[in-house]
Amino acid sequence: MFDLSRADMSGPAALIGGTPLVRLHGFEPRPGIEIYAKLESQNPGGSVKDRAALAMIVEAERTGALNRDRVLLDATSGNTGVSYAMLGAARGYRVQLCVPANVTIERKRLMYAYGAELILTDPMEGSDGAIREARRRYERDPGRYFYPDQYNNPANWRAHYDTTAVEIIEQTGGRITHLVAGLGTSGTFVGTGRRLREWRSSIRLISVQPESALHGLEGLKHMATAIVPGIYDPALADRDEQVSTEEAYELVRRLAQHEGILVGPSGGAALAGCLRVIADGEIDRAVFVTIFPDRGDRYLSEKFWNDGGARVAAPDALTVPDDVLAAIREHGARTYPDECCGALIGGESGEVVEALALSNEMDQRRRRFLIDPEAYRTAETRAAETGLTLIGFYHSHPDHPAVPSAFDLEHAWPNMHYLIVSVREGRAETARTWRLRADRSAFDELSIRPVHPGRGGAGIEAATASRSLR
Repeated sequence: MFDLSRADMSGPAALIGGTPLVRLHGFEPRPGIEIYAKLESQNPGGSVKDRAALAMIVEAERTGALNRDRVLLDATSGNTGVSYAMLGAARGYRVQLCVPANVTIERKRLMYAYGAELILTDPMEGSDGAIREARRRYERDPGRYFYPDQYNNPANWRAHYDTTAVEIIEQTGGRITHLVAGLGTSGTFVGTGRRLREWRSSIRLISVQPESALHGLEGLKHMATAIVPGIYDPALADRDEQVSTEEAYELVRRLAQHEGILVGPSGGAALAGCLRVIADGEIDRAVFVTIFPDRGDRYLSEKFWNDGGARVAAPDALTVPDDVLAAIREHGARTYPDECCGALIGGESGEVVEALALSNEMDQRRRRFLIDPEAYRTAETRAAETGLTLIGFYHSHPDHPAVPSAFDLEHAWPNMHYLIVSVREGRAETARTWRLRADRSAFDELSIRPVHPGRGGAGIEAATASRSLR
């Protein structure tokens, strides 16, 4: 057990742990089944990662691996980075974080707010790309950095062994029968599960992960295709549930609108794991405890809030001023026969204010486009400077229709809009807009609302297309 008695527990460190357990009456299907969720959003940094970040920092301080002459460097999909940044600010450490460029703007702003330096990595590579970049930087100059490596640091899972599990036993009066938790670094599941299994051998441990490599569940890993954390113990779980992105999103919305509990997608996935086990119908009496890792307000910029019957409809069109559309068409014609690419900057309801031209980093520019992490960061910086939002990207299809390709389907993000312009023999022709479904199965076509000079409004809206593309 980590000895915190001699550690500096002033400031936010003193508030980590002791999070509440809330009962989810509205999701209990029958008498005898109880479902509880541990609200890790109540930690000072807003997530379960505060526990692991504190444990790793305290252990490094104890051994001398971390001091104020070294930069704390690690890879993160967001929440651990916020925890590092918060604790680093409180304890006087410089913090440098490798982060996938497409994590939510809310989490990036939190890390910036605490003074962390962000290195944005290829969004297509997810957390694995961030891990590779952190390793590369550390190996290049190990004397400069303290690299806790949250995916392989035993202090990560020990934090939950020593705190989370003990709290759950106490809060349920020893009645817990099932633990359900998601797999990211796997620290929460492994540490909590090991302690509960030692306490009572009959406890059932259920892990939860995304059902495929292409998913929208930030913070969770699809273990079959990801860099597997060294602290992960696949033999620990009695059952592993693989959850779809849409299933998790739907439960996030239900929790908010019917229970008044705002959680992130990983919390929705964890609840889905509970409901699946219960749905088997083999359990008459049980006390389920799951972990809600963070707050949903870290994901409010995501479009899934507007799907599935939410009160505010997602925009079914982009409003594109004539001059902006003309600039995109000119860019496509100028780069022909290669594909052009750029960012769409505007408002969250679909009004494009600016088309920011970017460089195509793909080797095969005539058939594909690629925006590297630095260009992505440039676009987000431009949006922040103008008080707007990065709402999507545009690119051209030389001598092909303005229809998403298989490459587009594989590399697009559901929270973005895409405008494609067809360019034939150097002349820009049709422009069409698309949005990827949350499950990444297909694109749905949107309409373009042109804004004509002098009309002062949204202008004439083209008919919304009814078909989808897979």
